Amino acid sequence: MNILHIFKDENGIRLVVSHQLGHFAVHFADYAPEQEFINYGLSQDKRGRYHLTIEKTNLTALQASVFDKDVIFGDLGDEVTPINGVTFMLL
Repeated sequence: MNILHIFKDENGIRLVVSHQLGHFAVHFADYAPEQEFINYGLSQDKRGRYHLTIEKTNLTALQASVFDKDVIFGDLGDEVTPINGVTFMLL
């Protein structure tokens, strides 16, 4: 089962992603009544690193140019902060 949780607080946005590979569309009705969504893909390269691709979103913070490239995790449990206020964690 794919899991992506979004948390928002005074420190910004934190996304927790499961390690299931594939393409997913996630709506945050329970977490964000304004119907925020993320379409993303998760793949694994030959070295075992995980690549998170933000395919489409209406979260303004995730529309920064840094997300035009993959967010790369070295292993499960890694936490990556590509820009201030946005943190990804791979479980």
